[in-house]
Amino acid sequence: MGRERTRKGKHLLFYPACCIALLLGILLGIWGCTQFQQKWKGEGRLARAGTLLVKGKYEESMREAKEVLRLYPRILGDEALFQMGLIYAYPKNPDQDYQKSLKRFQRVIKEFPKSELKDQAEVWASVLQKIMDKEKEIGKLEQRNSYLGKALEKEEKKVKGLESQVEKLKDQVEKLKDQLLRLKEIDLGIEEKKSQAK
Repeated sequence: MGRERTRKGKHLLFYPACCIALLLGILLGIWGCTQFQQKWKGEGRLARAGTLLVKGKYEESMREAKEVLRLYPRILGDEALFQMGLIYAYPKNPDQDYQKSLKRFQRVIKEFPKSELKDQAEVWASVLQKIMDKEKEIGKLEQRNSYLGKALEKEEKKVKGLESQVEKLKDQVEKLKDQLLRLKEIDLGIEEKKSQAK
């Protein structure tokens, strides 16, 4: 008889344990469904942001990505930041800003080290950094080119001034040659008159 009671006692504990496990499963399932629904809604908004970007509606695309980041920072934060980085880097975007784009990709790398987008973000960050470095170099070269262009203009003006002076001096030399010829003619005329007068 003692054995039957023990078995019945075990079964009595088994039923509540099953109920608790079932209840936990249901709660986890509901939580999982909620997570899934949130992720699904957020991914829909990110897809819309991508479509808006392609259509040239950059501000609206940015608003969608920012909203996803605000609403689902842990679930889709990496994707939202990545999308924002793409929007800022997009060549046709009139508000294109490589610095802001670089910051978004760096946030993906730093804040989401296990993200599937981390490697792509690193590539983008590297390329953008190189582009910005090259733009700085180009800016410096353009500035130097401008300086050299102005210096060249000054030198060209000096050369033109010197050429003008050379032309004036040539004119003066020609006039002096003419005067010398006249003086020689006068001297020859005087010499002739002197020799005739003797």
